[in-house]
Amino acid sequence: MKYKLLGPHVLSGGERLEEGTEVGDDTGYPWKYPDGKDMDPTPQMEGLDDQSREKVREVHRKLYGIGPQWENQNEEVVKAREKEAEEQKKLDESSEPVSPQQRAERKWEEEDREGKRGEASIAPTIPPRPVTNPPGAARQPSHTSVASPTRGGSTTPAPGPATPKPPKDEDIRPSKPNEEQYPKG
Repeated sequence: MKYKLLGPHVLSGGERLEEGTEVGDDTGYPWKYPDGKDMDPTPQMEGLDDQSREKVREVHRKLYGIGPQWENQNEEVVKAREKEAEEQKKLDESSEPVSPQQRAERKWEEEDREGKRGEASIAPTIPPRPVTNPPGAARQPSHTSVASPTRGGSTTPAPGPATPKPPKDEDIRPSKPNEEQYPKG
């Protein structure tokens, strides 16, 4: 069985396979368990022979209740979607980023295309803001933090939950429970 990847996949050894890579029999990436048994395809795979196409259909039916969506499309729909994706890509390339996150992602993608990123690079995130001065009164550590104040060398425990206390002049237990609960007469 032979499959084509429709999206990136990461193998158990950490190797990343890009979209379009062929895996399975007679490829550099056998799709088998260590004991030699065939692994099931993922939903992001396309079967390249009859047997593998049937396995992909089974996976899609099991997960989504229907077969793969690309099987039921005519050529006009496929071409229209490809054209739409190409036009959107052109629009994205010529537009300015709308947020710092999008700017960071585009810079990362550009560096990745240019080969400036290594194999183990991670997706970008917005860098944290630098702390310009120590925290003020509103930013002091809480009483539950590790840096809580100490008294005489021992850490002060956090206060427990508030529980109501009975008035001291009343006894909370009845003196004669049976007589008070079940009066005679």
